[in-house]
Amino acid sequence: MQISSLSTIELALFLSDYVTVAIGLVISYIAYRGYRDHRSKPMLFVAIGFVLVAGGPGVLAIVFFVLPVGELTVGILTQISEIAGMCSILYGLWMNPA
Repeated sequence: MQISSLSTIELALFLSDYVTVAIGLVISYIAYRGYRDHRSKPMLFVAIGFVLVAGGPGVLAIVFFVLPVGELTVGILTQISEIAGMCSILYGLWMNPA
């Protein structure tokens, strides 16, 4: 699938995914700053989690359009990235901040 072959609505949905990625990476940066400024380990796990949840699928979508990678492979890798990210966020929210 090529970007040039997408309809207007499909292109808008594709671009809106990258708005979500950008917002997720901004949240990651803010969480990382919280870790850096306060040495709060939970914030580090939250930051890593948001990178995996938002950034991983974004990068994989670009790989899908640029390289000859199968949809199933990209889908599996996306799910792995999202699950690992959610587990990291959960761990960061659950752990003792001491």
